[in-house]
Amino acid sequence: MCGIKARTDPTREHRTHRRQSHLIFFFCAEFDVRQNNSTKMGLLMRFIVLVCLSITRMSALKFFPEKFEIGEKGTSVTLTCKTNKDSVTWKREDALGIVDIVESDYEKLSGRHLTVIDLQKDQIGNYTCWSDTGLEDYTYLLLDKSKEATGFNINCTAETFSCSERIKCTWTSDEFTAFRLRNTRDDGDWVSQSVDGVFFLPHSTNSYSEESERLLITGEAVSTCCYMKTDYSFYLRDIVKPDDPNISICTVKNKGSDKQIIEVEVMPPSSWPQPYSFFPLKHQIQYQIRHNGELKTKEWEEGSKIAVEGQISKLRVRCRDMLLLSQWSEWTTWKNVPNKGKRNRTKNKVAKKKSGKKNKTKKKEEKSRVNRHWGKRINF
Repeated sequence: MCGIKARTDPTREHRTHRRQSHLIFFFCAEFDVRQNNSTKMGLLMRFIVLVCLSITRMSALKFFPEKFEIGEKGTSVTLTCKTNKDSVTWKREDALGIVDIVESDYEKLSGRHLTVIDLQKDQIGNYTCWSDTGLEDYTYLLLDKSKEATGFNINCTAETFSCSERIKCTWTSDEFTAFRLRNTRDDGDWVSQSVDGVFFLPHSTNSYSEESERLLITGEAVSTCCYMKTDYSFYLRDIVKPDDPNISICTVKNKGSDKQIIEVEVMPPSSWPQPYSFFPLKHQIQYQIRHNGELKTKEWEEGSKIAVEGQISKLRVRCRDMLLLSQWSEWTTWKNVPNKGKRNRTKNKVAKKKSGKKNKTKKKEEKSRVNRHWGKRINF
């Protein structure tokens, strides 16, 4: 059965002396009518599997293809069809459709090999090779823009020095659609983005010894046409950013007065390495003055507790490594400070009002009793 339909696209742009391309649309595999049904079914299943791997549209390349080759503009790239067939034909799929590859000044065919010469953007796409039994293999060919791309920085942080916690990295770009990272120093595997766009990379840094070798993070990105590679090197100690600490209000003295003293205790985050004496933290507290809303900040290094004086409505804290001056952690959520002094004053006012009402009632009852007494005496 014939499974190919072709038409010429006169609007497609070509370089000078390049052959006129054809857009190819296929709707089934070729089968030998002499083959039995089981053989046909086996060929059909193989064809479907290969098609699923190969026909992802270049306009929707949201992941790294399993097979791809890269080349800089103007260079030559050789593609190889992995098959035991001696003779194959080649096709290229791009955003406009499927093009049949024939021998030309810019495409050289040799058995299972195809050499693309003087690589240009219109030669980028998904190359598939075919035998007389159907689809055999595929390879994406992408334009390497690693030397041209700028401003694609990878940002990484680590909550602790411990290798039990992974490094968190982010890397996005409007120009590329799929990204992956790997810890090259530790020969790590490629890691794809999570749902929220974060990469989690394992590492083998020993938190109890001097860090002598920098981490090397390698990043690769692809789009419908292009490829980019970049490296990011750093010491783990340079990217440590502790998780936000745990905070509790221990005591409140002189409640409600201007000399109120609040004792706050701050404990390291659960992910921070121990012993804490070996990994000390510096703390910063920010609090709001109750009567005018002014924000004040105070730092301390020794101990986990701090006393703050004054009428305070709420407070929060953050921390960082004290010895290496790492990044500050995120602020904790605001913690409200109860104003129990005000409540006591309110209770006193209510008590006084109730006491006044009782006194007035007693006076009225006494006056009424006296009037009744003298009334009786007069009548007598």
